Amino acid sequence: MTVVAGCAVGALLTTAPQPMSAHHGAAAYELQKSITLEGTVTSLDWSNPHCLLHFDAKNDRGEVQHWTIELYNPLWLARVGWKQTSLKPGDPITITFHASKNGAPNGYIRDGDGKLTSNGKELRFHLPGDERIK
Repeated sequence: MTVVAGCAVGALLTTAPQPMSAHHGAAAYELQKSITLEGTVTSLDWSNPHCLLHFDAKNDRGEVQHWTIELYNPLWLARVGWKQTSLKPGDPITITFHASKNGAPNGYIRDGDGKLTSNGKELRFHLPGDERIK
């Protein structure tokens, strides 16, 4: 019975939910340079592990291109003043971010490097005086 009980406990411990300690990297993005685009919000996915901002912006040829930008997680954005309704479809934005290395219309916001304004108001990605910023 002791062996069976030990095996059962071992099985429970190895299959119990564990917090994930690994995280994806940002190697797919041009972290040494940022781009700034003006566009119109199409949606904001307020979800873990990262919120996603979707917007349309015109490219160099004047064609509308759909972009997706990876933001921080909802808890962090809420801490710095965001709400699930901070950006709504149709809102005009100006956003600075790191674009994908492969030319795909997606990007990434990293500590201190990103900037977003909508309707003349800046939406912050960090707390004032946050020492992690550059």
